Amino acid sequence: MWLKLLISIHLMFGALFALTPNVSSVKDNSANSNGLSAYSESCPDYFRNDVRVPCYFLLEKCYCFSTQLFLMTWNDAKYYCRLSNYTLISIETKIEDDVIHQHINNTEGLLEQPWFWTSGSYSEDQWKWSTGPYPGQPFNYSNWASTRPVYNLDGYCTEINYSTFQGGWADFPCDFTNFFICEGNVTLPV
Repeated sequence: MWLKLLISIHLMFGALFALTPNVSSVKDNSANSNGLSAYSESCPDYFRNDVRVPCYFLLEKCYCFSTQLFLMTWNDAKYYCRLSNYTLISIETKIEDDVIHQHINNTEGLLEQPWFWTSGSYSEDQWKWSTGPYPGQPFNYSNWASTRPVYNLDGYCTEINYSTFQGGWADFPCDFTNFFICEGNVTLPV
């Protein structure tokens, strides 16, 4: 009888632990002091199950960062994000820019990546976001490095540059390969 009771308790606690979410998926909608939300249940660990593209829940969105020499041209990165209904990142506010910058600086494996594509590109005589809530919208916010943009020309895209500009934006030919950031809205459970 005691053996059956011990087995029942063991099975009950085992089931309880199996149903308990790990720390990374515990619901806590409060943001900590750096603006990062601790709630990541709706954000996959990796974008498209690719360990080279870890994802994080920040500012009520899921952001996925390419790493480990997973580089693409701007158009290829835009397409890759779109395959899962995500978009290349459109940084629309200083708060979003600061949170992304802080996350990259504080996350092992991300700061080693020197450049990240955004969805910004030059067309029709202005810099615009090519994806996001309003595709084709001109930049309302920008964080250009002090000497940028240099090339206000079609065929140039916006990157977040950590190699030279400590997270400032730079213009770069779209057909070069860079790391990239996909973003997607997530639906939070009620």
